[in-house]
Amino acid sequence: MSHRPDHQVDNLVKRINRIEGQIGGIKKMIVDEKPFDEVIIQLNSAKAAIQKISQILLEAHADHTFIDAVESGKTEQELESLRRAIHQYSKML
Repeated sequence: MSHRPDHQVDNLVKRINRIEGQIGGIKKMIVDEKPFDEVIIQLNSAKAAIQKISQILLEAHADHTFIDAVESGKTEQELESLRRAIHQYSKML
């Protein structure tokens, strides 16, 4: 996490704020008894947005893992970190 540039943090926070808004909208749709298909569409949209954040984080982690492995020579430790991240990401799919 310490390798993340400020602009990337800002981008991720903006994405999370939008997701929070989506979730609030979904909650209101449920309370207002909107049609289930419309609620499901919005749930899928929120899920896709969360998956996109995970993808961005995984890509950044992969980049930094490669750089750290080259710089430190601790290839196996860095690869294991990347494997764990990929494993967690795959659980979302």
